Amino acid sequence: MKKSLFIFFLSILFVPAFSQTLDPFFENKTLRIDYLRIGKNDFDSIAIQTFHVGDEWTGTSKHLVESSRLGDILFLVTDAKSSKLIYSRSYSTLFSEYATTERAETEIGSFEEVVLMPFPKAAVNFSFIAYNRKNVATLLYKGSFDPQKDKCLPYTEEYKVLNLHIGGKPEDCMDILFIPDGYSKVDKQLLKKDMKRFAEYIINCRPYKDNLSRINIRAIEGYSEESGITDPNKNVYKKTLLNCSYNSIEVDRYMMCLNVWELHDVAEDAPYDVIVIIGNSPKYGGGGIYNFYASVNSDNTSSNYVIVHEMGHSIAGLGDEYYTSEVSVRDFYPEGIEPVEPNLTTLVDFDKKWKSMLSEEIPIPTLPLKQYKETLGVYEGGGYVAEGVYRPMQDCTMKSIIYDYFCPVCTKALIETFNFYSK
Repeated sequence: MKKSLFIFFLSILFVPAFSQTLDPFFENKTLRIDYLRIGKNDFDSIAIQTFHVGDEWTGTSKHLVESSRLGDILFLVTDAKSSKLIYSRSYSTLFSEYATTERAETEIGSFEEVVLMPFPKAAVNFSFIAYNRKNVATLLYKGSFDPQKDKCLPYTEEYKVLNLHIGGKPEDCMDILFIPDGYSKVDKQLLKKDMKRFAEYIINCRPYKDNLSRINIRAIEGYSEESGITDPNKNVYKKTLLNCSYNSIEVDRYMMCLNVWELHDVAEDAPYDVIVIIGNSPKYGGGGIYNFYASVNSDNTSSNYVIVHEMGHSIAGLGDEYYTSEVSVRDFYPEGIEPVEPNLTTLVDFDKKWKSMLSEEIPIPTLPLKQYKETLGVYEGGGYVAEGVYRPMQDCTMKSIIYDYFCPVCTKALIETFNFYSK
């Protein structure tokens, strides 16, 4: 079983990126699959809950099959009749991080997760393959969907959408959607002001600034019952639209959303490829998970940095380059395994990373000397550890609290994401 799964994945991994339309396999609608991810450090399972049918498919129609995997989950869809692979998407989730924590050694966690795909015209089979930190694949679930037989729930909630920056049509752009949490109706003007301010943070940061015709930014005008964000360590609990909370997976600054199904219910009223939650709070915090969502607190001197840093994770699969801050994950980059993140390496397979971008005279590894301060190299320290994991530059927005300072490797990864949605 493992051998056949490995060979099958190799055939997927090296499919070239190509232009593809939704026909003949899909309608121009969205199928959303809600499921629970249940498990701990040595146990992982999926329980499908509901299928939803949404409006027009606003994801890429040009790259329905990915050319590489950056996430911890690989979702594969095949036509039931021909067994042809017709859609794939990789992404990561909060559960993948939870499974590496001390708590997950004894407690089973249950997390809401969602995957989106174009709505199939005929029956399809789908599978979820999970990859652990050693890049070992496990088939988690195999299922099927028949549009003629399986029940799909419609969306019922409706929200006003604010257009903040429109670079082009949804099918030709990467669509970023802000969803506010912790803004009550008395915060109406503040909500609009904050949404515009965060859009400016993105617009004025390179490489977004140089690719504005390929990016759309919108916001949902959604209000919470109470103002503010839940903070368990301060005994503060708020009734909000998404129930975001600090101290997710035991890290105080990790302000995340566990109500992922509701998150997508709210998002459905606008085109979106990328979701960014903006929590109404002055406390520093947020997070970003590849092809899942990003989050940021609204009112902090570093909010401009936080949003672009966390979006680096959520849209381009970039890894954290710092190694001195508190985290709850452990052994996130095992020795002898090359990370999938494009901006981190253990030198196990550096040829596939940024080696071709280096000048010939740059030593590998590269010492953090003054003469190399602005030089692309291979600097030790990153991925939460001081030794064994290397980053491209001495400093970068993915390492330090510096706004608009993505290194060439991170910039390249972000531009490749723009290309994915717009070419």
